[in-house]
Amino acid sequence: MPPAPAGSLHKEIGLAVAAIAVALAARALVDPALGREHPYVFLYGALAVTGLFARWQIGAASGLAGFLLSYYLFASVEARLAPPGTRESIGALAFGVSAALIVAMGALFQRARRESSSSRLLDASEVRADTVLADLREAEERMRSVVDHVIDGIITIDEAGTITTLNRAAERIFGYSVREVIGQNVKMLMPEPYRAEHDGYIRNYRRTGRAKIIGVGREVVGRRKGGGDFAMELAISEFRLGERRYFTGIVRDITERKQAEEEIRRAEERIRSVVDHVLDGIITIDERGNIESFNKAAERLFGYSSAQVMGRNVKMLMPQPYHGEHDAYVANYLETGRPKIIGSGREVVGQRRDGSTFPMELAVSEFSIGGRRYFTGIVRDITERKRLEDQLRQRLQDLAEADRQKNDFLAMLGHELRNPLAPMSNALYLLRRGRSDASTVEQAQAMIERQLQQLVRLVDDLLDLSRIVQGKIDLRRERVSLADAVRRAAETSQPTIDANGHELDVLLPERNVYVMGDLIRLAQAISNLLNNAAKYSTRPGRIELRLEHEGTHAAIAVRDEGAGIPPELLPRVFELFVQGEHTLARSQGGLGIGLTLVRRVIEMHHGTVSASSGGRGQGSEFVIRLPVLPDSQGPGSRAGSPGDERLRGPRRVLVVDDNVDAANSIAKILSMLGHTVQCAYDGPTALSVAHDFGPEVIVLDIGLPGMDGYEVARRLRATGKFRKTPLIALTGYGQHDDRAQAEGAGFDRHLTKPVNPDVLHEVLVSSGAAEQGA
Repeated sequence: MPPAPAGSLHKEIGLAVAAIAVALAARALVDPALGREHPYVFLYGALAVTGLFARWQIGAASGLAGFLLSYYLFASVEARLAPPGTRESIGALAFGVSAALIVAMGALFQRARRESSSSRLLDASEVRADTVLADLREAEERMRSVVDHVIDGIITIDEAGTITTLNRAAERIFGYSVREVIGQNVKMLMPEPYRAEHDGYIRNYRRTGRAKIIGVGREVVGRRKGGGDFAMELAISEFRLGERRYFTGIVRDITERKQAEEEIRRAEERIRSVVDHVLDGIITIDERGNIESFNKAAERLFGYSSAQVMGRNVKMLMPQPYHGEHDAYVANYLETGRPKIIGSGREVVGQRRDGSTFPMELAVSEFSIGGRRYFTGIVRDITERKRLEDQLRQRLQDLAEADRQKNDFLAMLGHELRNPLAPMSNALYLLRRGRSDASTVEQAQAMIERQLQQLVRLVDDLLDLSRIVQGKIDLRRERVSLADAVRRAAETSQPTIDANGHELDVLLPERNVYVMGDLIRLAQAISNLLNNAAKYSTRPGRIELRLEHEGTHAAIAVRDEGAGIPPELLPRVFELFVQGEHTLARSQGGLGIGLTLVRRVIEMHHGTVSASSGGRGQGSEFVIRLPVLPDSQGPGSRAGSPGDERLRGPRRVLVVDDNVDAANSIAKILSMLGHTVQCAYDGPTALSVAHDFGPEVIVLDIGLPGMDGYEVARRLRATGKFRKTPLIALTGYGQHDDRAQAEGAGFDRHLTKPVNPDVLHEVLVSSGAAEQGA
């Protein structure tokens, strides 16, 4: 009998002890009834229990122990002390035989039970073996199904590299059937350099046990049946069957993944290229404010390289107060979630590496990666924009000021145009009365002449300003004596100076100073300065006009003792429409364009003009400086007063104008000067009258109805009779383009309305002389 486990032996001993204890307790309970008779009566049951459930050795031991305890506990004292008699011996013998039989029967029973149990176990084992085999076959089928249906290829090779198994996924991946590769070396599935390295790798592993990829995985390249290579992921494990080594490779075709990775890489390169080439700086920081990325535009903006800022706090790019506020702002946002600029943008100030600051536009956005917060700032240098904004703001202010000046100018223009019209209207009223004496008529005529000259001067100033501003004025440059220009200007302004009660002193050098310029325009500029001096002196005073030679330049100075120029106005005194203070009385008059005309005319002569004043009531001085000709020390002046030597002789003149009053008044004036005049009031009539009248000079308006003056001139020039006849345009169109168009149509001269009769007479006489010379 095999030895029983320790736990089972202890249980059987315990059972025997318990059975004897129960038997002794039962005998003790009936002891009053039995007395000292039958001390072993209850031990038979205990022996039966022990014999059935414990081994025979334990049964025999328990029977002996029970016998001794029962004899000691329940036999009389006399019996225990006296030698055993026949009765006691027979009882003991009977008990011993009975106990042995009971133990033996129990042992036989246990044996029969074990044999029966073993038979049942054997039957059960056979059933279980069949079940296990079935389960194994089912598991094998499941495993084969899994292996055949996984998307990864599974290849098993032996230690020589020979392929032993190949699943269906491997067939699809490599393009070989199982029959084509079983028994072949696995190198057939490898391109170079893997093919050449494989055998050496296997030998090295078998010799040293050092694995290169066994137990791990890596990306390699496989070769398909057709010779095409592809990227694959390979993981190799090792196992043994008996004494032989085998290796299983799990192969995954990662062509699509590699293509996706390549696309991602290219996309990242494109994004990186975009980020590196955008004009805006892009800076990424973590939630502690440390810089994580810094693109090239940011490098250019701040003057740091990426390596110099990575990992450092972004505060290094901020001046105060932003530098001191940044940490508290980030901490507050992380705690409360209330953004200040995150998700929006604002204008702030950045600090470059050299310490300089610049305005920038900052837009901040937030994102998370792996549970960590990051912030991306888009930085744009707006230095140029701020400069342009400042310029625009200044321009708007200038435009507002210009608009104000324009409104003031229009108000002044209305005032200045109405002022001469009032006395002219009064004078005409006096002349119409018919009962005026000769003195009244003379006064009225003088009044009309003065006021008409004022109107003409206003219109001329406006036209001159327009032409000069547009660069459409032509200077008739010639060698000019500045002394002549000064005399002409003084002569022109003398009436205004006299009317205001001033005294003019003209100081000229002993020798003439010559410049290359336009005599009339230079005299006009000097005259404007004299008129200003006369008008802006509120009380009679002295005006000084001085010409000096200063090396390579000539200086023409006009000094007065008048109202002076306020310091705040002095820098802008030559700007358009700028005037000093004026009242409703408008005693000074003017449109605020005279000084602008002076500056433009002098600049066209390559000169300068400046103004100075001691302030209000201190008078002012204007100085014109012009470059002189190298031979300015030569004696004499070539220029004389216009009109002193007039060519005499009447002319046959045709006047053409659709304004009947204008045509008739010009005809009457020319007739008074001795010319023979006829009028026509439209183009066709002019052609007819010209053919019959045969004029020597034709004065022709441009704005005729139907056939304009240009067309009339072209038709006249087309006939041989009037091919050389002087044509004079007398028109209200006085722009540069109008003069050019008139010249193109065949006109010889271009005069603007209203024309001075003496000027018109000079032009007629000189034009006639030119024709005769031709």
